[in-house]
Amino acid sequence: MLVRKRSMILAALVVATVVLMVPGVAMANYSVHGGYSMSTDACAGCHRAHTAASPITWTPTDPHPVTGTAPRSALLISTAETIDEFCYTCHGAGMLGADTNVWDGIFEANDGDDTGTDRINNTAGESLNGGGFDPMQFPTQHYPGGVTWVAYGAGPDGRDGIISTGGEQVDISCSVCHDVHGSSNYRLLKDVVAGIDPTTGARAGITVGGYDGLGNPDPWVISSEVGYPVGGWLLHEAGAAQMALYEPDYTTPRYAKAPGDDATKGISAWCATCHTQYVNTSSDYDANDGFGYVTRHRHPVNVPLSNYSGARALVTTETIPLAHDPAEAGTWALEDSDWLDCLSCHVAHGSGASMTGYAAVADSTDPQPDSSYGDTPGDGLGSVPPGDGNALLRMDNRGVCEACHNK
Repeated sequence: MLVRKRSMILAALVVATVVLMVPGVAMANYSVHGGYSMSTDACAGCHRAHTAASPITWTPTDPHPVTGTAPRSALLISTAETIDEFCYTCHGAGMLGADTNVWDGIFEANDGDDTGTDRINNTAGESLNGGGFDPMQFPTQHYPGGVTWVAYGAGPDGRDGIISTGGEQVDISCSVCHDVHGSSNYRLLKDVVAGIDPTTGARAGITVGGYDGLGNPDPWVISSEVGYPVGGWLLHEAGAAQMALYEPDYTTPRYAKAPGDDATKGISAWCATCHTQYVNTSSDYDANDGFGYVTRHRHPVNVPLSNYSGARALVTTETIPLAHDPAEAGTWALEDSDWLDCLSCHVAHGSGASMTGYAAVADSTDPQPDSSYGDTPGDGLGSVPPGDGNALLRMDNRGVCEACHNK
């Protein structure tokens, strides 16, 4: 792992010991990740009010009258030095705090449910929906670990994510996308993301979910898993009521269309908080691919397949998951009303898909197979910007295209 081994071991021993003492299973918006009540013991699973050993800090967005916006301790137990290191103490390889091993991209138990009702229908060794972060298996990732990165297609001209043109850089870590204390959205996706303003290109807090003044949820991203609360996860609710019928599925994509079929929401709109231009079918900008400032065209997202299901019948399978109506939970039959969104073609964490031949072209003005970035042409390691390796695609080369278009 990209963490210091000694710190990792110490952090794992402390956190795993605490988490294992807490009854139940840590699922999204439940246990240590939300659904807190006034008698909650979940805080103690991660924090110590007076004796926290971890040096991890956080920076407040609202200035304190005395300390301003100076960094403050996160009061975390363990000796973890980064938030990703802390998350891996449960979600890392061989760790005991969670069955979702996001480092190796696998589920690690035959049944994570503690009631005996088999509500979690995954088995050990199955691949997680989002892929993983081990660079040996997943060479292209949404880089965790506090690495400074860029978001392609960002900002008003799409160039704010191109590092060679001075684009806005993003610090990537688990907590950039997920809220460990719970959210209204699917899989703890944050309700407010420090994304990129589509007008100015500057970093900005962008609302993509949340709660009203009474604590009622307004999610942007939901699921079609059996029993999923499509109205969103309640705030400050003990969790038992919403969890009673929920059957989480971590290894089979059960994505849903946006609440109310609102095309301005959903996972694609959530991703667009950083990848600003990618929800537009066309926009003018320089993608740093050799063609300069021209109109860029792209595949539509958050659209039903009925818009494009002409003479040829749909051929895609769940290999390329579509976003279903939440009412389809339990069946997920392929219908032309299903949506295509970002997660139909891409995974969120890391991909091991191979890019070879024409899929590895690095210079759009000279689209020869197996060209590459750098000074060594012909090694097959390149890809057209914003390819960045395999662009987190689900399948080798452009299998995601063939799965639907069947050419």
